[in-house]
Amino acid sequence: MKKKSSITRRDFINGVSYGLAASAAPIDFLKAKGLNPTQYPPALTGIRGNHPGSFDHAHRLALGGGGFPNDVIDLGESNDLIVVGAGISGLSASHFYKERTNTNQKILILDNHDDFGGHAKRNEFQVNGRLMLAYGGSQSMESPGYYQEVSKKLIVDLGIDVQKFYSAYDFDYFKERNLKSSFYFDKKTYGQDKIVQNVPSYRYDIAYKVNTRPENIEKVVAEMPVSDQTKKEFKKLFLDKTDFLPEMTLEEKYYYLENISYEDYLRKFHNVGDETIGLFHRMIWALWGVGTESIPAFGCFSDGLPGFAGLGFTQQEDDSVESENEMYDLPAYEETIEEYMGKNETSEEPYIFHFPDGNATIARMLVRKMIPNAIPGNTMEDIVTAKADYSQLDLLGQNVNIRLNSTVISVKNKNAGVEVIYSNQGQLYKVIGKKCILACYNGIIPDLCPELPEKQKEALKHNVKVPLVWVQVAMKNWHMFARNGVSRAICPNSFYNNMYVDFPVSIGDYQYPQSFDDPVVFMMNHVPTRPYEGLTNREQHKKGRYDILKLSYQDYEDKLFDQLKGMFGSDFKEENVAGITVNRWAHGYSYEYNSLFDNAYFGGRMPDSMDDERYPHVMGRKPFGNISIANSDAGGSAYVDAAIVQADRAVNELL
Repeated sequence: MKKKSSITRRDFINGVSYGLAASAAPIDFLKAKGLNPTQYPPALTGIRGNHPGSFDHAHRLALGGGGFPNDVIDLGESNDLIVVGAGISGLSASHFYKERTNTNQKILILDNHDDFGGHAKRNEFQVNGRLMLAYGGSQSMESPGYYQEVSKKLIVDLGIDVQKFYSAYDFDYFKERNLKSSFYFDKKTYGQDKIVQNVPSYRYDIAYKVNTRPENIEKVVAEMPVSDQTKKEFKKLFLDKTDFLPEMTLEEKYYYLENISYEDYLRKFHNVGDETIGLFHRMIWALWGVGTESIPAFGCFSDGLPGFAGLGFTQQEDDSVESENEMYDLPAYEETIEEYMGKNETSEEPYIFHFPDGNATIARMLVRKMIPNAIPGNTMEDIVTAKADYSQLDLLGQNVNIRLNSTVISVKNKNAGVEVIYSNQGQLYKVIGKKCILACYNGIIPDLCPELPEKQKEALKHNVKVPLVWVQVAMKNWHMFARNGVSRAICPNSFYNNMYVDFPVSIGDYQYPQSFDDPVVFMMNHVPTRPYEGLTNREQHKKGRYDILKLSYQDYEDKLFDQLKGMFGSDFKEENVAGITVNRWAHGYSYEYNSLFDNAYFGGRMPDSMDDERYPHVMGRKPFGNISIANSDAGGSAYVDAAIVQADRAVNELL
């Protein structure tokens, strides 16, 4: 039995913490703020995300066909709109409905979790009397300039000015402190525990452009604890400008690379070995939910992985020209290929549009818009440190109510309206609404609404969400990062495949730590995949879901500490850990189509428009009676923009 640190001495039930880590969220501190620690979800540590109790009834319904008792209490509540799901899409739908109808419309939002926001979850820590913020899922607004108009308008209406992030984000923060993007080579795989700085990774890395320069690649390859052959192969992937497909047009190259995995492409055209493959296999797990054997080659090109320099997709820029800062900027894409690529792949916006609690701020601003007494303030600056009063979310006489810990198990068109049954603390309740929007997972809707047409139920079940684990660790100081010169690290063969200190963003009263003696929060993520088993991506997601659910909090902590000891040696001290939140999402990212596996569904090639009627998400989102369907699932996309756009569509269908 491993020695446990003091942080783990909590109230465990089946290995899962329901309580608060004393050093992370002191009860006295919360009480001083007038907050009940057991009723303030952002400060809870242990297992979060799909936390214990949030999925029990849903699993019982989906796996066992229900079997719920008949003693349903009729609350006698009548609502104009009932929304199932309090994520960004459900909250946006509620806001749109309120905005576009009579202001006195009564709206009830039901969610199975103990907090609102869905994947846009807020994590809070109190370390040495200082508030430290982090996020449990949805991280940033990616390329907001490319959002659809309804999303842009909502962001503005909420009071978010994305231009302010250009000053809120400290571009030179890590450079000034000599903290680098790195690779961690573990002893079990590479014979030694070693951190190598400035190894190129994917394009979301702030130092991507600098690290992919030839002179840097030559330097870091010499330091990598790999074979001489792997060093040659790694270097060649970045520097070789051979056109391997000279007889093809750009369009033909695009479709060819959409139908071959990145690993197959590397083996076929670059003749790389297993050790080189291993360096990249897990690099973008957290983006795709699978390894590079299951990702189209073009998808890896779009995310910045090497091996494509000679194919003609980009016009290479002059690397001798120094940038104003280290933030990556994409090379110019050939105009003739842009129409075949997603808008995020051609975005020239930097990846900086990040609140300290991620997109939880968007969810919180939506709640504040509809229930002003729940969260004080009125600006994007004051929302960051504002405390939500959860006692105000569900009050008698309020036009908009958010009812948490309420798992919906049945939704039926009935008597010119909708009947909704949900479970709360083991008791079943019935409420009535004139209209209903399902902003929950697509995959559960057929079980909630068994009267749906079979074809639509089959289409909804096609969406198998990506399982993810995002672990936020609050430390009392930065010393281990400072001594090792690390701000983030790719960990090619470790349980946690990625580690990084949060974005250096200061907004309003929330200031990013400036001294290495200050507290810091960093994240490590794990994606459960089943590579090389002959499984599709959807099959891997299903198996991965069970893999992460069967692990206890203690399992995650043990793996975390073991890896940190390997990475930082004696510089990592358990006593400096102030709090750990394991954000476990058995149903994480919305399913996004993968040409390697989904082309066959369409007879060889996926439709270009994501609104094409042949897509399962389009077939699945059709309204039925007084019920409409929102969530990013309904857009076939895992982004904030999609969540808002689908909320807009669902509301318009009911008006």
